[in-house]
Amino acid sequence: MSQWYYGSSAGQSGPVEEQELRAMIASGGVGPETLVWRDGMKDWLPLHSVPELSGSTVLPTPYITQPPPGAYVPGYYPPVAPSNGLAIASMVCGIVGIITCYFAGLLGLPAVICGHMAISQINNSSVPMGGRGMAIAGLVLGYLGIVMSVGFISFFVFAISSAHP
Repeated sequence: MSQWYYGSSAGQSGPVEEQELRAMIASGGVGPETLVWRDGMKDWLPLHSVPELSGSTVLPTPYITQPPPGAYVPGYYPPVAPSNGLAIASMVCGIVGIITCYFAGLLGLPAVICGHMAISQINNSSVPMGGRGMAIAGLVLGYLGIVMSVGFISFFVFAISSAHP
């Protein structure tokens, strides 16, 4: 039989015979998250990860490691970086300017200004900050709105100047 070591609140314990370890598992003295190790293992592993000890005959019912089907299992959600407010403003100004057409030039300028300021803040921030895509979208829509306004104005100036000889 193998000699096993296990982690406890007092630190590393063992060596113990495999049968003694199985008795501790059955009594609840050693749980599925307890780290165990024996000669031949690369690293310490949680008990539930050791195939020879985590079989259904070893772990008592309260230590079932798989949740029942349909059970709620809390997941890990990585932290999300907050979005830059100027990036949001840039994108909103750009979208509203393009949709309304009439205000494309008027809202294109703040979209471009806010977009450049947002990208500068995102690049120079010491903490991760989201919103780069929104700032770029605001810049593109803002420049597009300005170009459309300049094009409309040029068209009307040309039309009016060529209509009157």
